[in-house]
Order: sequence, then C-alpha cells, then structure tokens
Amino acid sequence: MAAEAPTPDASGYPLVYRNLMAVGLLGAVYRARDDADTVSAAVELTLDDPTPFRVCRAIAHSIGGDAEYASSTLGQHVEAHPDDEGAKVALATAFLLARDARWKGILDEILATSADQNVRQAANGVLAYAATLQ
Repeated sequence: MAAEAPTPDASGYPLVYRNLMAVGLLGAVYRARDDADTVSAAVELTLDDPTPFRVCRAIAHSIGGDAEYASSTLGQHVEAHPDDEGAKVALATAFLLARDARWKGILDEILATSADQNVRQAANGVLAYAATLQ
C-alpha cells in the first residue's frame, strides 16, 4: 500500500510543513535559537521566496528580545531595496518589540518621506502601539 502525500490546506502548505514553521518561530520567541535556526533554515530552503517567512522570523526573534536577526535580515533587505517601505515598517516593528531604540528613527523617516498611504497608516499604527508601551 502506497503512502498518500500530505494534502495542503488553504495556506498551500501541508500540516507537517506548517508545524515546522511554527516550531521555528516559537523557538525564536522562547530563545531556543539553535533549534529554531536549524528548523527555520530548512524551511527557508524550500520556499520560492523566503522573504515573508523571514519577516515573521524577525518579529518572532524580536518578541524574544533579540533585534539582531531583524537587523541582519530585514536591514540587509532594506539596504538592497531602499524603496521597500513595507520592509522598513516591519524592521521598525521588530526593533520596537525588541525594545531597540532604532525603531523610532525608521518610523520618523517613513512618516517624513512616504507618500504611500498604506505605509503611513501602518507606521502610525506602530506609533500608536508604542504609545501603549510607555
């Protein structure tokens, strides 16, 4: 009897694959970084575009208090794509969650220069959240 291939859900990923993503992200939040990095690196190798997963990973690391993953991955992305204002908001959010003061300068720049209403709205949402932390 042949084994059936796992069927993907609406996200397009089989359950076992989504579970691997969750393990990697939760490992980052709970500072089990070696295991999380191993799992997440394996997941990223299989993705056509790992950028959305890296954003989630940066946020997860930041929730766990580590801004360096966000700085290295999202920071490099922003340097390579300076017009990607959404990535800048994600980077600022990651810094804010990690209590890294660099978030404020990024949002100030976005609000001073961006003409994209969605980006401005997202940046203002991050500012509103930051105000609740004060």
